[in-house]
Amino acid sequence: MEPGLLTFLMFTSFFVLLAIGVPLAWTTAGIGILFASFMWGGDALSIVVLRVWDIMNNPNIIAIPLFVFMGTMLQKSGIAKALFEAIHIWSGGIRGGLAAATIILCTILGAMIGTAGAAVTIAGLIALPFMLSNGYDREMALGSIIAGGALGVLIPPSIMFIIYGVTVGESVGALFMGGVGPGLLFGSLYIAYILTKCYLNPDAGPAAKIEDRNISFKEKLKVLKSLFLPMMLVISIMGSIFAGIATPGEASGVGAFGAIICALVNKQLTKENLTTSLYDTMKTVGLIMWITFGAMVFIATYTLGGGIDFVQDMLLGLDMNPWAILLIIQLILLLLGMVLDIIGITVLLAPIFVPVIEQLGFDPLWFGVIFNLNLQIAYLSPPFGYAIFYLKAVAPKDVTIMEMYRSVVPFMILQIIGIILCMVFPQIILWLPSLMGKI
Repeated sequence: MEPGLLTFLMFTSFFVLLAIGVPLAWTTAGIGILFASFMWGGDALSIVVLRVWDIMNNPNIIAIPLFVFMGTMLQKSGIAKALFEAIHIWSGGIRGGLAAATIILCTILGAMIGTAGAAVTIAGLIALPFMLSNGYDREMALGSIIAGGALGVLIPPSIMFIIYGVTVGESVGALFMGGVGPGLLFGSLYIAYILTKCYLNPDAGPAAKIEDRNISFKEKLKVLKSLFLPMMLVISIMGSIFAGIATPGEASGVGAFGAIICALVNKQLTKENLTTSLYDTMKTVGLIMWITFGAMVFIATYTLGGGIDFVQDMLLGLDMNPWAILLIIQLILLLLGMVLDIIGITVLLAPIFVPVIEQLGFDPLWFGVIFNLNLQIAYLSPPFGYAIFYLKAVAPKDVTIMEMYRSVVPFMILQIIGIILCMVFPQIILWLPSLMGKI
């Protein structure tokens, strides 16, 4: 089959099946198997076995279940609530301080949990009622939680970096380090926006009530102890990867054990919490792996049919500046991010775009982080921004979807500004990876 026709038929079938409600994993796997059988007969079904084997044989794949378990176990440990209380005691006295504290909380949660959905849910349960009861503008409160939670896509140990690295063969540890700079940059942009808006418009985010601020400096220092365990856990994980002492898979084992210790110290290591954490881990990992398996079968068929070469030749054949082609690729990611799951986007499109990027002369590690920066925007993008629906599930019933859609617009603009900065100043991404194992 001619590659152009194959591209049209496979991707048209893909969007039609998604539109009628077929799950993403079954859509990609079904299309891959159907077209492979049609073009090469029954023997082509070996593609399924080979692709699954390739994924499961990757040593970095063990990091996914272990980091997911670490996140779910930390959710049960009560650390998040103690973290927010400690942060808001220090920042609640300024206008917008609670929203800024929420961004900081989400950044720390991203470093502990590795998944954006969990960070949004936890912040929604803990911070949203507190901000609303303190008279915060609803859109300010909602936007800070949605945007802050989405930092989990960037802040290591992000599950998305693991999936990207496994898919294209990039160093997961280097991707982790590359995500630190942009993650802190985006968080700083959010906080700067929140504090500036609340300074100009005090009603958007008033300072905490006097009784909540009437705390001695000694008591403020005392509450910082709640930061000790999570900070030590994050430092042990990322420090071991940065120094070259441990691989991401090995560090994930440290993280999982550390999460159990945190729960034990906080007297939350119960049979129920452990059982629930294991069950939730298997549900999440099962979802991730089925989407990954299906997308791999799809992309294997498409590759063997000449589809990837067709797309690469088409992009490279454009009489355009390499930066313009890079912008086109990012536009495709942003548009698909409005309707597709970010895991599916990664596994489907990363193998197509990475060879193009390499031929255009861009650093593949830098592009890997840029790729995930675009996915972070996708996580907020209406109409199907996953972060919005995670928060909707735990928000008060009178909070509407339209309020959430409006709340994310300023933060999406800040995300675009952040991406531009990372493109103009690539060392924001590349500086830490360049130091790995040297210090």
